[in-house]
Amino acid sequence: MITPRFTITQDEEYINVQIKVSSIRFNASTMELVIDGCMFIFHLSPYYLRLRFSDELVEDETLNKVEYDSKHESINCKILKAVKGTEFKDLDLPVKLLAAKNEQPKPTGGPLIQELDAKEETIADIREEGQQFDWEIKQEITSDDTPITKYGFNNSYSGYMNVSISNGNDINELDDPEHTNAEDRVKERLKKENLKFDPEYFAAEYMTSKYGDEEELQINGIKQLLNYTPPLCQSYRTWHSQLDPEQKEMNVSFPVEFTEKEQNQMHEHLPRKTYLVNDIKTQYLTILSILYSYTFEQIENEGNHTTESHWTIGKLTPQIAMLDQQILLSESMSEFSQIKAIIVTAIRRTLSYPLHRNYDLCIKAWNDTLDLLLGGKRLVIKALLDVHELYRYHDVYYVYNKILLDDLCAWFISQGNDNVIKSLALQAKKELSNVDKSSIEFECVSGINEETGEVEWETLTVAEIEQLVEQEK
Repeated sequence: MITPRFTITQDEEYINVQIKVSSIRFNASTMELVIDGCMFIFHLSPYYLRLRFSDELVEDETLNKVEYDSKHESINCKILKAVKGTEFKDLDLPVKLLAAKNEQPKPTGGPLIQELDAKEETIADIREEGQQFDWEIKQEITSDDTPITKYGFNNSYSGYMNVSISNGNDINELDDPEHTNAEDRVKERLKKENLKFDPEYFAAEYMTSKYGDEEELQINGIKQLLNYTPPLCQSYRTWHSQLDPEQKEMNVSFPVEFTEKEQNQMHEHLPRKTYLVNDIKTQYLTILSILYSYTFEQIENEGNHTTESHWTIGKLTPQIAMLDQQILLSESMSEFSQIKAIIVTAIRRTLSYPLHRNYDLCIKAWNDTLDLLLGGKRLVIKALLDVHELYRYHDVYYVYNKILLDDLCAWFISQGNDNVIKSLALQAKKELSNVDKSSIEFECVSGINEETGEVEWETLTVAEIEQLVEQEK
């Protein structure tokens, strides 16, 4: 069976489904159309389409209309809504509409949208749901026979990375990605972040941004970047500033319209699977990391992708560069918040890899990232689709779509929760307020022991490095 292309619109009374059925001889007698509550099923060999809507439809052959449009090679279905005036949600999210029946709960005692509509949720409600969601790290004892060399979305993949590395994948930093377990990925990441961090580079960037003359600042561009806001964040802020106090308290979501290109991307390039995710929190935290990396890349390139965009996003995202979704060492899990660990990790990597390595720029990128999250699920989807499309076209880096982004986008579109993503924003904002320059530390090479010949290390925070630079000024 072939799943046909389709587009959906609505008015006060009807849902209008336009189904593309090109290159077939239309015969009405062989077509089947079934309406069962929220379910819409269309069958015309070799096409089969099953959609699940947020609200119920009416099965009535006298009121529903089905017409064949030979000019556009489509079948247009006009289906009556069970309740006139009901606004069906997410009609431009094909992955969600195509979800299997057991992925979404059926409405009981009222419309399903009443449970999910962020317009009826206050900030207090979101905080409460976030507390119920529990962002604390889930600790489990791993049995000896549990596979420990899986990686990617839901730890479901293996065997992809070696081929990618042989083709020139320089985002990857793991020495042996196919045989490094989760704990060792964290250790290797921390070690390599320390080695990559260049105190002199950071010090030079710090001095330029603080004491550089007009020409130096113009060449470096840091002042311009600190004043730049990425397009999605700017759209959200402009819209949010126009809300009245009551709407802000209700924490309504930013109204996002997906372009035809984005809808085609969701329809044609994302998998249609039923996901049974072992640890949902990990997926939300991975989204948090990716959104930060994407936002920083947008700031550094002032809203335009470049040939280095894949590399920048990949390097700043530990779940990509190091396949590290654990983030914290097991011994530290009871002491540190995983959200704070992600914030600190992102800053450490941003001070080690891209062209501009400036602490204030990191904090700005985090604040812009929180706006993306507060904008709601659809705004986050728009950002994730941009990242997904960026990797889809790359000859080598497309592997990260295969092992992570394909599934992450499809899962979030079909099963992501608007209130949970906003509660993540509120929790991350709280954690960010507790991060300062003393929170970011590196193990730096201090010299070589003349007697043993061994490298000597010294722990320095960003605050201490800046103090040393000021003293030597």
